[in-house]
Amino acid sequence: MLTRHVLAALAAGIAANDEDAARAALDRIDPLARGLARRKLGRVMIDAALVADGKPAAHVMQVAALSLAGASVPVDADRVAAAYAELPRVRMPRTPVLTIAALLASLALVGAAVAVVLMWPHGKSRTYVRPLPPPSADAFAKGGVPLHDPALDALLDKKLTQLVIDAGAATEARHDDLATVLAPVKAPAAIAAHGAALAKSWDTLVSTFGDAVHACERGGRIDHDDMLLREAARDVSAELANAGEGYVIEGRIKGGYAYLQAYRVDEVVIEQTNGAPRRTLSVSRLDHLNTAYAVLGLHSEGLADPIVMEDRIDDFVATDIIPVLAKDAPYPLGDHAWTISDGKALAAQVGATVRGELIAALGVDAPAAQQIAALLVERRDLIDQWRDTLARHHLRMIATDELWVPDGMLDALDGQVPHYQRERVEAIEDQLANLDAPRIASRIHQLVATSVRRHEATHGFDADRDTEARYPQPLADMLGSPHDEQGNPVPIVRAARAELSAYLSQIANDPVTPHIAYWHLARNAFTEDQWGTGEMFAAYVVTEGLARQLGGPEPHGRGRERLAPLARVIAKTPSDKLRAAAKALWTELYGEPAVTVTP
Repeated sequence: MLTRHVLAALAAGIAANDEDAARAALDRIDPLARGLARRKLGRVMIDAALVADGKPAAHVMQVAALSLAGASVPVDADRVAAAYAELPRVRMPRTPVLTIAALLASLALVGAAVAVVLMWPHGKSRTYVRPLPPPSADAFAKGGVPLHDPALDALLDKKLTQLVIDAGAATEARHDDLATVLAPVKAPAAIAAHGAALAKSWDTLVSTFGDAVHACERGGRIDHDDMLLREAARDVSAELANAGEGYVIEGRIKGGYAYLQAYRVDEVVIEQTNGAPRRTLSVSRLDHLNTAYAVLGLHSEGLADPIVMEDRIDDFVATDIIPVLAKDAPYPLGDHAWTISDGKALAAQVGATVRGELIAALGVDAPAAQQIAALLVERRDLIDQWRDTLARHHLRMIATDELWVPDGMLDALDGQVPHYQRERVEAIEDQLANLDAPRIASRIHQLVATSVRRHEATHGFDADRDTEARYPQPLADMLGSPHDEQGNPVPIVRAARAELSAYLSQIANDPVTPHIAYWHLARNAFTEDQWGTGEMFAAYVVTEGLARQLGGPEPHGRGRERLAPLARVIAKTPSDKLRAAAKALWTELYGEPAVTVTP
């Protein structure tokens, strides 16, 4: 029923070429269905916007309708309109079926309902909200939850997203008239309401963004414009923090396009880094641009504070960490083909090590967590079968990397996959809820986030050093001079040095899950598409160094064959000895005691 409502709403929006028209079409439906339908529309629109890659509103809604109807979304964007035209027309249901059914049910069962409320055990919720202190204007100074303004939410969500999309179109068209593009974000009331300082920095940001778009239109070297855009966004973030408002703006130029990305600050945490306070921000993505960092945390020149990516950690926990708790589950250490062949024994050994660390950390929740893991593995295997089946028919499935399967996915697969398998996935979802999966996933999320926070705090500490830490010799042996012939920093050397310091500090300072921290680094050396990155070079130095500290064998050969014997030694090491080895390695590499990071 809800699918029909949303498809009809999308049809209204497509006819008007206006997302608001689609939302308005749901204002007149059954009151009980209205909220559910709005949420469903919002979710399919977000997914469609990512797939549509900056296309006009009507195109995005056509993609959303195709995916919701279970039809194939053409890879060629020019064929989307034709594919949508082939869908059967859907009229908006007008009979308030849910309301009538609810009234009849309540009249017939009011007595029984009272008994159920009093006597019957309730199912668990599919959501969990971690208890946090009330929002405070002092959060950026003292830690806690900052303030949030609905008007700022709206500005940094829809309007900022549209600004970047329209600017990208202007860049491709190579036209110089940006007045129309910038007009919707010029002097917004949501910004002016928080004072003159914020309004001035916002005005500078909008102007600098326009200059960056012009630079992208012209092409050539744009490093200077990139730096100015980062600084302008950073200034706005600082003024928002001064006002106590929990938002971060990041500006950058990437791939010849100017971007502004917005994050909502969910929590401010103050870490003590070598005894000095270091502010870190836990954030979730606010805009809906189809670009994202594939990292759990981030510290860059465009950010005043290191950030921890809540959304990315949610996905990482659901897809990579919880499944390892299943009996005999391997750790996803490298490429799938290697993990099931040459790396099979090592992946299994690492899985046992990480599993033991997690079970100890979870305590009384460990048995339920292991049941949740087994269910997630079973569900993943079923969905992988569906994905393979659909691929043979040139159909694609939406991402399934969260704790729950996306709303509407099972309905969309009706007739495409075996009915009994769909019923099994529905049963798994119910079992996950009964096992309190959202709360337990939140516990594991906090373990990971706390560890990542130490990593990012170290990045911030290193960036503020008066003089750079020593260039470790093992890294120099692999990468050579830190500067090119013109005296400019070599990017890969700078990246590797930063990641080596941060990961080694993370392992040394993690009192609960140092193995999870280490193996998250090590997988960069065992996964082909990560070879050549700063994280890979850091993984080599840390793996060889830890094995040396632990009395492991001398490394021989190259690549994964060189590291695997060393990794087996590390996998056998208790957590406390791993931390001690990381601290000793830090002193060996840097000639100074390890950086300390504590809450």
